[in-house]
Amino acid sequence: MAQTLPGRRTLPGKRNLLAAALGVGQLLLAAPMLATLVTGGLVVAVMGLAAGASALALLPLVLLLAAGPLLGLGITALIVRGQRFPRGVGFPVVSFGLLLGTAVEYFGWIRPALG
Repeated sequence: MAQTLPGRRTLPGKRNLLAAALGVGQLLLAAPMLATLVTGGLVVAVMGLAAGASALALLPLVLLLAAGPLLGLGITALIVRGQRFPRGVGFPVVSFGLLLGTAVEYFGWIRPALG
């Protein structure tokens, strides 16, 4: 039997459009911040390699740039799996984790560095 709101019947295969729209909206909010992280990481890597640094020396910086979004995705994926959310609700929760991890890194580290 599908989980529904009280007094509301749905078919087992029907998707929750509100949850899908919420997840897509969160991904759209995270996209500009993720683009800044990716392009900033590429610029730093290319400039570091052009200055003669080894690729191994740039690895900690790449890991630091990837840590925020990956940590947000990982924690929320574990929460969704551990709490056994319905399939339609898991997507917005994981999207929120990506948005939160990216926003913390962007506003806490990248934005102040840009000035």
